[in-house]
Amino acid sequence: MVNLLHLCEVMTNCWLEESELRVPIEVFRKFAKRNNFIIEKKSFDGVIKYKLKRKKIPIHFISGEEKTEFKFMDLADLHIGNKKFDGKALRNKLQSAVDGGIRVGFIAGDVFEGCIDGTTHTSYLEQVMLAYYIFRDYPQLTYYVINGNHEYSFEQIGLPNPIRRLEAMLKEEGIKFHFFDVYLMDFVICGVIKRVMHVERQDFNKKRIFAALKIKSFDEEGNLYNKFNGKIYQVRFFLVGHIHVNVQMYYAKKKVFISQPGSFLKSECVEERANIIRGRVIENKIFMT
Repeated sequence: MVNLLHLCEVMTNCWLEESELRVPIEVFRKFAKRNNFIIEKKSFDGVIKYKLKRKKIPIHFISGEEKTEFKFMDLADLHIGNKKFDGKALRNKLQSAVDGGIRVGFIAGDVFEGCIDGTTHTSYLEQVMLAYYIFRDYPQLTYYVINGNHEYSFEQIGLPNPIRRLEAMLKEEGIKFHFFDVYLMDFVICGVIKRVMHVERQDFNKKRIFAALKIKSFDEEGNLYNKFNGKIYQVRFFLVGHIHVNVQMYYAKKKVFISQPGSFLKSECVEERANIIRGRVIENKIFMT
């Protein structure tokens, strides 16, 4: 199965022929447009090749400069439906967040296992229902969720996006579960941007610093800022899904706090699996607490 998300990331850096896409060009065109890319087309010695250019990254406001204090939980790569999914660990993290006064949680993709490589032992509906029964039990939290490559795998075989189905079910129960149908989204908190992305790693030897490499590439593209109604907002937090390694670090050169939560697969990242971020923003300066 073609990983369209990975393909998008690759094609921001290189030109590919249509045959190298391994999916019909119209399918890829729709996927790229949906994730805010423009497809560039060029002839190289008579051979047509394609490349992607990132458009404006979508932005959603949670709180503006009128609020200074923030606290939230970062999650990613739950992989609900995988035979190694650790549901007890996820429940423990959600309960711990609630007990600690956290009311906002971000999930950077791969809520579900999907149908990649036959690793799931549960159907589409079973995965959705399992997630529903978990998130329903923690109504104190407001969730902000994006896609991962595993969600897209369901769509490639004609099934609706499972996160959208889950969102509808939870909202009927009064749960504030907000799904954004992209794999890259900017959220404004206290006047600065928290960027949430399901980034595809391309070098397994650098997975502990891959987020920093991605931030560097965003900087080179001029995408460490976002503009809304004439005001410029700076990326100060970067939540990365897909890496499956827990990391919290400060990239001093770019002034960005990096959060890689790890995964909820048993035997992976068992020491953390979620990051709690607390602090204040004063005159665009971040003070962690």
